[in-house]
Amino acid sequence: MRRPRLWLPVLLTLAVVIPGRSISSQQAVFRSGVDLVNVTVTVVDRNGRFVSGLKKEDFTVLDDGESQEIVNFSADRVPVSLGIVLDVSASMTPEKLSAARIAIKRFAFDLLSPNDELFLAQFAHRTTMLQTWTTDRDTLSRALDRAETQSRTYLFDAVRTTLPVAATGENTKKALLVLSDGNDTGSRTTIKRLQEIIRVSEVLVYALGVEADGDVDEKSLRKITEDTGGRTEVVKGFKNLDKATAQLASELNQQYSIAYAMPHQNDGRWHTIKVNVRGRGLNVRARTGYTTSSD
Repeated sequence: MRRPRLWLPVLLTLAVVIPGRSISSQQAVFRSGVDLVNVTVTVVDRNGRFVSGLKKEDFTVLDDGESQEIVNFSADRVPVSLGIVLDVSASMTPEKLSAARIAIKRFAFDLLSPNDELFLAQFAHRTTMLQTWTTDRDTLSRALDRAETQSRTYLFDAVRTTLPVAATGENTKKALLVLSDGNDTGSRTTIKRLQEIIRVSEVLVYALGVEADGDVDEKSLRKITEDTGGRTEVVKGFKNLDKATAQLASELNQQYSIAYAMPHQNDGRWHTIKVNVRGRGLNVRARTGYTTSSD
């Protein structure tokens, strides 16, 4: 098991359960000395196809409506630190869980870069870490095989718990993928509170909601993904999960990375971000803002 990395002092929220011990989950904010705002940008055309080949000069960035100079830009594929959070509530039958395992293994082994680090957590009425950060796909695969069905679906608690763990990833690009076939059925965390927590994080949040026997709460999933620059996709049955994870891998492989100097003091306020591509009529997705520290 990798030694835990030190990270910024933050507020205590919930706990991730690890066999033998628990890890406190924490809420990340921008602190003194961090003066760049890093933004991962996805650009697609009207047909949803990813657009490559753009240059720094093609982008404009507004912070609270004011134009900002882009000081760092990359169109190259960069490694990602990705947390995978798998629903193992009672609705996840053995057949569904098997299909999810197959899709996740293909995603990890075949579609992501070997340099990408991953962690794996399962959730039902509690969230359990099955594997901490690793680049070893065989280790991840064995952890995935240990996933087992439990009871209720505390999805909002699971995101709140694992989001700060995702923020500890070694790579600049950090993401969280939630895979679930149902609605939240009892989290202590409200959707409003979860949105507040997500807004102070740099982590991209993605959700794959699989419609099988029941309904997926697409509206709530979108509320926890869209502010981050990630997205929600509702998949029609587990047979289509492979296609959805392949599309996600393509997105992670074709994003742009930009950064600009933070123009604000540590005022504890929400500041909006708007990224555009000059004169192209393209669809641009990026996180919608950030909250600075209040000290």
